[in-house]
Amino acid sequence: MYQFDRAVGFAMVVMCVTALAGCTAPSPNLARGTAAIAAPYPPPAILAQIPPPASAPNSLWMVGHWNWNDARYVWTPGRYIQRPAPTANWMPGHWEQESGGWVWTDGHWTS
Repeated sequence: MYQFDRAVGFAMVVMCVTALAGCTAPSPNLARGTAAIAAPYPPPAILAQIPPPASAPNSLWMVGHWNWNDARYVWTPGRYIQRPAPTANWMPGHWEQESGGWVWTDGHWTS
């Protein structure tokens, strides 16, 4: 009986932590698009990647992208991110040409 009570207690703690994790605010960069410093020329073509199997059913593959590091473009590989809500949709980040050069806008969740 003691083992059963301990297992139930552990399961309840895990469920509470999981539920509370869903209540946290997403990181500012993932919550809304933010613009970065302008790059003087357009990014290279996106590199093709085959995503590995998802680790969780609510995971979403975030495609890799080029980042500007004040001197050149550096590739950031794709990765899985957790959907904050079942109806949330990911709007991927993108490079956009503006008068001062090319500007990156981070991806963000919409519902």
